[in-house]
Amino acid sequence: MTPFFNTPDRIIALRAAAASWLGTPFMGNAAVKGAGVSCQTLVASIYIESGFLPPDFEIVKAPMDWSHAQTESLVVKAVSSLPHFFKPIEGMSLATGDLVGFKIGGCVHHCGIVVDAGNRFIHCLRGHGTVYSEIRDATYLSRLENAWRPITN
Repeated sequence: MTPFFNTPDRIIALRAAAASWLGTPFMGNAAVKGAGVSCQTLVASIYIESGFLPPDFEIVKAPMDWSHAQTESLVVKAVSSLPHFFKPIEGMSLATGDLVGFKIGGCVHHCGIVVDAGNRFIHCLRGHGTVYSEIRDATYLSRLENAWRPITN
């Protein structure tokens, strides 16, 4: 398994794409830089802009309150359907570019991208918009359930 974000140029592209979304407010299932984005559309948009996902990649839409009454994760289901793009990470040894999934309510229903090897990640939250947060913060560390590494074929 060869990580996609394994060169300085690819890491720079990822970080530049991520930074360009900072401050974009939360809006369910939207993907308009500066106007509105949700966690899954943010992740897909950053991966597209950084060259990992193809420009025509179809971003999955999701009910924003899904996890309040469900135990099946739409995040896990979507990522699991893309084995040629993502491989699960054993032991949570996180690297720049990794996709992280957090349990909210009854299942994994929030995601972000690691921008600094195992420490800082970007995500979008209701009421906060698109921000960087620390994975080691107890709020996120206690909810971190899954991680996947973007791979190249």
